[in-house]
Amino acid sequence: MAQHFYPELAARARGIAGRWDVDADDDRFETAMLRFGFPAGGCSVAWIPPERTVSGTPLVSRNFDFTTQTLSELQGRSPASDEPILAGQPYIIETYPDEGHATLIVCLFDLASGAVDGINDAGLVVALLADDESTNVEPTHGPQAGLGEHEICRYLLETCETVDDALEALRVVKQYYEFVPCHYLVADRVGRAFVWEHSVAHNRENIVWADGPQVFTNHLLHRYADLGDLPAESGKGATYNRARLLAAAIDQPGPLDPEQLKDLHARVRIDEPGVPFRTLWHAVYDPATLAMNISFHLADGATGERRSPCQAFRLGSQRAPSSSNVPETPSAERKTDRGAVV
Repeated sequence: MAQHFYPELAARARGIAGRWDVDADDDRFETAMLRFGFPAGGCSVAWIPPERTVSGTPLVSRNFDFTTQTLSELQGRSPASDEPILAGQPYIIETYPDEGHATLIVCLFDLASGAVDGINDAGLVVALLADDESTNVEPTHGPQAGLGEHEICRYLLETCETVDDALEALRVVKQYYEFVPCHYLVADRVGRAFVWEHSVAHNRENIVWADGPQVFTNHLLHRYADLGDLPAESGKGATYNRARLLAAAIDQPGPLDPEQLKDLHARVRIDEPGVPFRTLWHAVYDPATLAMNISFHLADGATGERRSPCQAFRLGSQRAPSSSNVPETPSAERKTDRGAVV
């Protein structure tokens, strides 16, 4: 399946198998993953269409909210003295493959095939959010045929150029979830975006197209026609309330720029004292310039949360996207960085 639908991943699997001197076709070995940690999370995302930005090009703003505990603590056990924070090593990875699109991704839990959000050299942006509403879930807790929830973002970024390409790819590829059902924002540089999600029973796909600014958190958009239909909730951590707060924050007169968007999205940052969850990173993606601006949670101290300065990364476009009317972005220095939660 991978060789036919996702040759980029198949090539990586062969490379991993060669490094460890095993047969990539031997089902006893999973060579398409380099696993670390444990995938799950909550988040919020805002897509801003071109007509609402200062530059006249779209923007994507994303908070990744997750536990600051170890896996043992999350499971109600005492952690080992040397046990690392569960999501303490997010990686920023920039790739320039011989085949497929160059990508700039944020990666957790799987270095070979996973991505939590990112952008490619065509200006396609994809972000993953957990679905907290689906009930009677049946996670596989291990690899299956098809693509798991953490592999979808990277698959789309490496193989697709526009939202139409991504929609076709999502309709064709077999999908499953190892730990938690998820839904995804997909947006391109010409100003189109949709959210892809499954029904609660995971038996029907739903596409929610953006019509103006679009906000989504950890509930299923297709179940609610508008914000007024959301159940009542309070507290920053609640999915419905975060959606209302973020929608209200960006619903203001005048166009937005990335700096304003950072400040507005900070209004739903998880930073409540005593709560073992934080907004581990906030990123703003600019599809027109192939740029990512990102800051990380570092630690909680006596005076409050400590965060890293916002860091700028830009993907060097090595092939011009054929369907875009935006000029190609000049090549930029290749960078690799890693965030930390301590």
